[in-house]
Amino acid sequence: MTDKTMPALRFRGFYVAWEQRKLDTIFKKIRNAFVGTATPYYVDRGHFYLESNNIKNGQINRDTEVFINDVFYNQQTDKLLHTGDIVMVQSGHVGHTAVIPSELNETAAHALIVFTNYKEATDPFFLNYQFQTYKAKRKLETITTGNTIKHILSSAMKEFFVDYPSFKEQKKLVHYSNNSTT
Repeated sequence: MTDKTMPALRFRGFYVAWEQRKLDTIFKKIRNAFVGTATPYYVDRGHFYLESNNIKNGQINRDTEVFINDVFYNQQTDKLLHTGDIVMVQSGHVGHTAVIPSELNETAAHALIVFTNYKEATDPFFLNYQFQTYKAKRKLETITTGNTIKHILSSAMKEFFVDYPSFKEQKKLVHYSNNSTT
């Protein structure tokens, strides 16, 4: 970006300055998924349980899967993930994010920060890409705590600023990014 509000390169037809927006002005809720001991509820078959080791470089991988029983899953109903939510690793490899796809709608999660309930039309993939940038990673380092195991608080993420263009420009950027990587 040439300054704080105008990217150096733009698509034709986009001239409005980008805003600097706190995440709590974009989301109605920024909260923690379940934090605590879940291992007593692990089962061989049951409900997939999304954990931090499933989130890396903007994507969800299911190379390793953990499942929880019905009893524990039903205790999480107020914390279930929904299509389009963004999740962020809060301990260990902090700051890694992913967008919840439709096939993981109503999944329970462990030790993640959840960004949910958008206040206005927002492309979750645009924000997810933003979290992958060098700029965002440097900013996240400034609010990370801990020497041995890094940790980030959901309350700190409410105050985190992102570059925020119009919804139409967000969609255009995501479309361009998806087409340039294939």
